[in-house]
Amino acid sequence: MEQQAEQVLSLRLSRVLEDIGVNRYMIARRRRLWLMRETSMTIGAPLRGINYKFYQFGSQSEGTTTLGMQSDIDTLLCTDFPVILDWDEWQQGKHQLLVVKTDQFPPQHCWLQWLRPDIPLAKTHVALPSDVIDNEGRVLYTNSQVEHQDVIRQHSSTGEIVQHGPSRSNNENDRVIAHHCCSLPNDCQFLFHRPRPGHWPRPDTLARARQTGVFLVPQGYSECPSRPTRCRSSALNVTPNNLYYPQSNWEWRFSTSMMERLLMFDMNTVQYKTYVFIKILRKTFLKPVVGDRLSTFHMKTAMLFTIETYPPEIWREENLVHCVIYCLTTLRRWLKLKHCPHYTIARVNLLTGKLFKHELPILSAMLSSLMESNMPYIPQIDMDLLGDKMLGISRSLVCESYERKKNNQLILTNLNKEYNYSIVASYKYVISDSSMCTWDEINALIIEYLHTLQQISQNGTDLEQESATVIMPLWYSSFASLIASMCIHKGQSITQDILHLYHLSFDSDLLSSRLKFASMLYCNGQYDAAANCLVYCEGLLGPVVYCEGLLGPEVWQSCNCIGRLQIKPSSKFLDKTEHSSNKDILQKFTAICVYFMPQEMCCVPEHLVYEMFRTVGDEDRQQRRPASFYEWMDLAVIDCIPFLYYLQYLTYRQLNMRYRKHAAQEKLHHYMHTDSQGHGHIETALNMMGNCYELENSLDGAWMCYSTSLKIYPRNNAANWHVARILHQLVNS
Repeated sequence: MEQQAEQVLSLRLSRVLEDIGVNRYMIARRRRLWLMRETSMTIGAPLRGINYKFYQFGSQSEGTTTLGMQSDIDTLLCTDFPVILDWDEWQQGKHQLLVVKTDQFPPQHCWLQWLRPDIPLAKTHVALPSDVIDNEGRVLYTNSQVEHQDVIRQHSSTGEIVQHGPSRSNNENDRVIAHHCCSLPNDCQFLFHRPRPGHWPRPDTLARARQTGVFLVPQGYSECPSRPTRCRSSALNVTPNNLYYPQSNWEWRFSTSMMERLLMFDMNTVQYKTYVFIKILRKTFLKPVVGDRLSTFHMKTAMLFTIETYPPEIWREENLVHCVIYCLTTLRRWLKLKHCPHYTIARVNLLTGKLFKHELPILSAMLSSLMESNMPYIPQIDMDLLGDKMLGISRSLVCESYERKKNNQLILTNLNKEYNYSIVASYKYVISDSSMCTWDEINALIIEYLHTLQQISQNGTDLEQESATVIMPLWYSSFASLIASMCIHKGQSITQDILHLYHLSFDSDLLSSRLKFASMLYCNGQYDAAANCLVYCEGLLGPVVYCEGLLGPEVWQSCNCIGRLQIKPSSKFLDKTEHSSNKDILQKFTAICVYFMPQEMCCVPEHLVYEMFRTVGDEDRQQRRPASFYEWMDLAVIDCIPFLYYLQYLTYRQLNMRYRKHAAQEKLHHYMHTDSQGHGHIETALNMMGNCYELENSLDGAWMCYSTSLKIYPRNNAANWHVARILHQLVNS
């Protein structure tokens, strides 16, 4: 009877974990998205002047997280300075670093020595302010990363950097700048030589793991020999982390993150459920006691050793409770031994510098209570409402299916946000710098990048090809608008080649590139063609249905600009996410912001040109820090739906279609006061509405719109110009 009760509990737990997103489908979607994101960021990095390759490690890319965990995003930026183990690997013409390591070095750590790029000799002169020369005359590259702080700050929405081990953290996310070594040091071949039962990892996984190499991350040994003994604690080798020790500043740590990713990808669904559940237990019961000093990485290590040690037959849905107990048993044994081995690197104790001695028996006792087979503590788990769901497992299948669907939709919506961000980010950052470029410079840059993307789309990996084919339409849109703007400026006709470029851009998303095309037609005086294009664009939104106060049955207007709130997607859109790929969701059901560079000025309605000059004084600039996140303010950035209605108003006004003109104005009015809910670029929508009132000779209405716009965003708002214009008109009149 007891065994049967455990099986029932295991199946219940398995089903609840499925409900909160720990299932094969959601794991695969998470993996695909985050691997796609790192590929897109890597492709776009050179255009932003960043010579790094991006990697997304940790829970997000592994798919081992839930909404309730609120897992951070771990990004590794790999430099183009390779690391070598031996002089035989030296390559001419490259700045490279040599691993310096002896038996006296701490486990997992080494020094990095600068080598000359022209001849196979070591450098003899310091090149960077943070470099040092040791007593043997070697020029060493320290882990202080002084020269890289600005790069990480560019990716921080606040500009503030906090260090956690090797990572520099901003907000809830961690970023590590590292160097890659193609060869595996002896210590990192531990996995391939130590005794193992043999059934896991599989031979093909091990073969791929041998080819991953290692990263060198900027972190000194937590118990560096150069530290004075007075700072040592009698606990478990814990030392104060606020003291500066010169030699620990010289050390770099080997990281096998890519190898660990392959191992995690080799786990089956039951193993994933086991791992996610012990992470939930850590965060719920252990973290309040010792914080993150007993980390997710300790749990991952316990999981990997458990899979290796226990027979493969145990990993079954009806045996999930015992699988959890096996993992906790592994972890408890290490706490008793005061030694937690690293899975892939020899001679490493992962407890060093982490836990105090008096905490070990406390944690062991807590693990013992968590290992009870009936899991009486489950009702105390608030994360993802897991405890409540376990207690209410007898609810109807209809209710259960509905809850799972809603949870999956929330997860997929978050994944779509990340997908949109990864596609738009590099494009947005490059065109944001366009204000510093001439027309010829930005034109040459786009041509070069499109050529690179075309090559990747033909010869790259599956993920690289998808990234390139999704990014290219955005660049075609800007390229077409850039050339068309010059033609309009010179009074030349729009050629078929330009129209073809516009046509290639229409798959960027549902609306933005089509609206840029319509805007060009309007600015070129082709009002009938513009009107037809806008009718087609409005048709893509579907029938005007209001669902939960949100516009459109299926279309989501997505804004990725820092400082602006996103509109929540409607339930109709959420239904689409379950059965469509991220690419299809972007191209068929998502409307991203419309971006215009200053060089596209002649393709923008005159009133919106003011949006490119919204930053007026020092107080405005102060609000834009860090600058790299707010450079979109040098562009004209408009949400698709209000831009559609504004273009309709302007076009129908030129065509003397009074009824349609006023209908478009009413739609814009309704959008601002109902549909937008104050999200997106609402200040720009209000500014467009103000222009409609001005064109109707209603200065009172225009003044009200501009005043409301300034109440919402007093700084970096083009409404300041419009208020000044109206005041000037009133004074002159």
